[in-house]
Amino acid sequence: MDTYLIDEWNRRVDSDDIVYFLGDFAMGPRVDDGFVVDKLRMLHGEIRIVLGNHDQPAKKWGMSGLKQLVEDFRLGDRVKVLEDIHEFAVGGQRFVACHYPMSDWNGKFHGVAHLHGHCHSVFAKQKARDLAKMRKHKLYDVGVDMYGGPVELSGDRRFLDDPQGWRV
Repeated sequence: MDTYLIDEWNRRVDSDDIVYFLGDFAMGPRVDDGFVVDKLRMLHGEIRIVLGNHDQPAKKWGMSGLKQLVEDFRLGDRVKVLEDIHEFAVGGQRFVACHYPMSDWNGKFHGVAHLHGHCHSVFAKQKARDLAKMRKHKLYDVGVDMYGGPVELSGDRRFLDDPQGWRV
């Protein structure tokens, strides 16, 4: 699985791209600090991370936590840890990024889209009327379970209405 995810990432991301990673980079009994750092170093692009619940220190697995690893291994030139809620714009389109889906965010009623992870595509399986409401408010699960890897945010507002058409 790790090899597939790294290959997909690197197929979709060039070395000069900026990637917003919305949490839960790695966890589990075979995942230690060295494992995480090695994987981060394999990935293309400048990586901006909004921490997820599985990116925190885990003593039972010997993990320092992703924020500490970025600092300790001096990955800050390519890997940056952001605030829990991060606002940015691409091509004039504003976004609010957070690991968790939110029911309300800055600019929600003014065209600002909310990107999140955490749900492992649960929202994609909801009833059509619920999905239509989420799309109306521009709430998008962009986790790897939805698209198999990073998706491109082009600034073209049409992709917001049809995220299945996002370039991958």
